[in-house]
Amino acid sequence: MAFPGSPAAAECVIGSAPLFDPFAPYKDAGSIIHKDSGFLFPATIAGFRRQCEMTTDFSGNNFEIRYLRDFEDHEIEIKIAIVHLEELDAENHYKIIKPDVMSLYSSAATISEGDYFVSGRPEISAYQGIFDGDKAGVPWHFSVTTLDYGYWDARLLASYPQEIDAGAQNAITELITAFQWQTPIDGDGEEVAP
Repeated sequence: MAFPGSPAAAECVIGSAPLFDPFAPYKDAGSIIHKDSGFLFPATIAGFRRQCEMTTDFSGNNFEIRYLRDFEDHEIEIKIAIVHLEELDAENHYKIIKPDVMSLYSSAATISEGDYFVSGRPEISAYQGIFDGDKAGVPWHFSVTTLDYGYWDARLLASYPQEIDAGAQNAITELITAFQWQTPIDGDGEEVAP
């Protein structure tokens, strides 16, 4: 799958817990920090467990990590990507990625798409599409949410069997809530304002 973004440096380091950090409870020895953006990826968060693998272009502009959560004998999968996209807002980021994501499922259909409000963070521009499709003969539900932080953008891809839709939606909301306070830094170590 090809994702937009030009190359730049990526490095992940083990996190530490600075004083008065609201995310400090998640900064265990297994936490990963995307050094260039400052985004923290705990080993476990909101019932999700981070998978060992992460994908990077070794340049900082395309970093992706995966989380799983067991729910009623099924798995909810979340892929979170941090990318640097020059002059691309959340809606256009979404429009570029949508065809690639839809191509992973047969009979894929758009259920809804439009602006997405990040609770407690009205300054963040976000866009979301929700889809139904079929994966190996099983009805599937998946979504793409893109967020524009300014210098950095984030992308969250969620997927799970349709039969656990209500519970999965709640689990995804919990994960987004746990992550939403983070503010990325730019290449100079300054917080990025959207």
